[in-house]
Amino acid sequence: MALRNHQFQQLSQIDSENVRFQISTDARKTSISMHLHPNGAEIAFVSPACVTHWPRCTGDGNFGTMWGPTDPFKAKFSLDLTDSEINGAPNTGFTMLSALLNNVDDKLLEFVFQNQLKVLGRKNLSKEECKMLQIRSVRAKYDKNSGAQSGNSLQLSTPKYTWDGVGGRFARQINVCDHAGAVLPSGTVSPGDAVAATIYAAQVYTGVGGDKFGVQWSFEDVSIVAQRSQLQQVSQVSFFSCQSYDFSTPYVAPVFSEETPA
Repeated sequence: MALRNHQFQQLSQIDSENVRFQISTDARKTSISMHLHPNGAEIAFVSPACVTHWPRCTGDGNFGTMWGPTDPFKAKFSLDLTDSEINGAPNTGFTMLSALLNNVDDKLLEFVFQNQLKVLGRKNLSKEECKMLQIRSVRAKYDKNSGAQSGNSLQLSTPKYTWDGVGGRFARQINVCDHAGAVLPSGTVSPGDAVAATIYAAQVYTGVGGDKFGVQWSFEDVSIVAQRSQLQQVSQVSFFSCQSYDFSTPYVAPVFSEETPA
């Protein structure tokens, strides 16, 4: 079992104005650390409930999938939190989450811009040019057919295997819980479920894809707040109520007999 030493706070307790970054350099590379001022705490919080579309929180994570690794030791658990409506209402919780992460990203952008020679090996980039190299935490989703933006999402990932401190690795698991936090031994997060997660900033990465940078957000536990089947289903499509037809009739459910093919 993985060591669980993150101190998670409520989202409302995290003040993005207290986020600080620091550069450290060794013989191999330059890295950026991130913490909360003034006590140096990590950024770790409980997310609001959001609909997930592509969860892989159990078993081998993303190993063996179309986008996953071929090496099982590189497998990752993944979870996406989206701004999809819940029970027909806009998800204001995701709006709060997005605002916090966008503020963190903006502060990171300013820090990299001011220290671009150390971080990127460049010295003449404008802030807009630096922003083009940044991978933002909250990303837009696009419809594959029309190309139109269909919402926003936060991608979370956690390696399945972690170092044991003595040269080996061991497999960890994600705690899947019910809405009250009770761990479900065989709980499974399914697409369309409304979930909350314990999130922490795993690292500030640099040099990805050449000179890309951003924040990797990881998760440790998932709470299934409401399964997809228990969420409110659409009961009225208002567009059709505005239409009028002379030949309209009430819907009558068909009745099939043994002689009538279904």
